Amino acid sequence: KRHVRLTPEQAAELYRGHYGTHHFPHLVAHMSSGPIIALVLTAKNGIQKWKTLMGPAMVLEAQAYWPDSLRACYGRRTKYGDYFNGLHGSENLAEALREIHFFFPNMVVGPILRHWQVNDYIQRHLTPTLLPALTALAHERPAEPILWLADHLKRHNPNEPELAPQPSEQREDARCHTPKPSEESLVK
Repeated sequence: KRHVRLTPEQAAELYRGHYGTHHFPHLVAHMSSGPIIALVLTAKNGIQKWKTLMGPAMVLEAQAYWPDSLRACYGRRTKYGDYFNGLHGSENLAEALREIHFFFPNMVVGPILRHWQVNDYIQRHLTPTLLPALTALAHERPAEPILWLADHLKRHNPNEPELAPQPSEQREDARCHTPKPSEESLVK
């Protein structure tokens, strides 16, 4: 999600596929007239699902035949024609990738994980760390369970080297960098 205000040049670049049509100047003027919200939505058949939710591009058609569509609810008719329907959706995957990189240039677009891939990731990477932590949490029953769990996960991060815990006396001495006094020095 990104809130952005396009310049006329940026709007023209975004809608370059409409260049030469009679509504192109109005589209550019409208898209650069105020802030917009850019979203990246992912789902299996996501482009088609989003198009179905949006409804027809023509607001009057959307209101007449698809009254529950987003364009029927949020689109508006203008004196220039029925161009400002309030929403945009990519036509195809290639267009979606171009538009994603337009608004989110640093985003890495990868494939959507399949159900078995999600399960495999959970079993391989989350369960070995989270299950022992949640078990310890259940045995410990701390007053602040979320803080306890966060601290436990931080101390048992599998991507960090694990240091052997020191007894509390040694830790205090190590903090102040003074050796523990010997019995002889205390007697003198």
